[in-house]
Amino acid sequence: MKFMYYPGCSVKDYAKSYENSAIAVLKLFDVELVELDRWNCCGVVYEYSADAVMQHVAPLRDLIRAQEFMSKIGDNRLVTLCSMCYSTLKKVNEIVTSDSEKLNNLSEYMDDEPRYNCGVDVKHVLEIILDDSIMGLKRIKEAVKRDLSNLRIASFYSCSLLRPKGIGIDDPEDPHILLDLISSLGAKPIKFPYEKRCCGSYNVVYDRSIVERTVMEIVKAAGRWGADMIITVCPLCHYNLNIVRNKFNIPTIYFTELMAYAMGLDETLSKETLSIFKSKIGGG
Repeated sequence: MKFMYYPGCSVKDYAKSYENSAIAVLKLFDVELVELDRWNCCGVVYEYSADAVMQHVAPLRDLIRAQEFMSKIGDNRLVTLCSMCYSTLKKVNEIVTSDSEKLNNLSEYMDDEPRYNCGVDVKHVLEIILDDSIMGLKRIKEAVKRDLSNLRIASFYSCSLLRPKGIGIDDPEDPHILLDLISSLGAKPIKFPYEKRCCGSYNVVYDRSIVERTVMEIVKAAGRWGADMIITVCPLCHYNLNIVRNKFNIPTIYFTELMAYAMGLDETLSKETLSIFKSKIGGG
């Protein structure tokens, strides 16, 4: 089974381990991500101002790239790993699908592009992984090769995966999909109060101290609740949370790295990630 794949900037840079582990895990279930031709930055965060036309051009251009690519793949689903890319593409797709006037206005800025026909379905990779017709928790559980029963893992969801309503893929007040995934891998899920708190986002660029204080509270709380590590879906959350990892010995990894380790796909994992597991459970 093949899906169109929009990687996004961070996944091709400092979050390469996210992509490597995701592709390897999906391949184990005969799922292939085929990267879009000529994709560009999505603009990172969706702009809610009604007149923010230019901020919506970039994601719409990527949706047009997907539209052009659909016939090669035979499926209209566009998969992303980065939760911010997912949210941006999904929201713009929703807007232009429901508002023909907005689509017309945006199209005027892209007269060199074919018109978007609103046929692309944007998906986060977690939706693909949890879909019983594609993978699903039962098949994931059957693919586990390592005993992770002594590993206690907290989940950190990312704002853009849970909100806004209609875009988020889980209950924003009481999310559970990562907890369910952790359980299916045989580890112990740790639900803690800060699992859906903002990590500080791009404030790390403007005032790192703000983010340090924020993630200090988050990681410290995860430790109080007994977590050995934290998993996340967002490259920026991953970066920010790991700012204080050494102070508490609670690293943050991508959920796909946990899956890859549980399934014995060590060749796709970095030495650093493998050393994290070795320090926590002996690396067996």
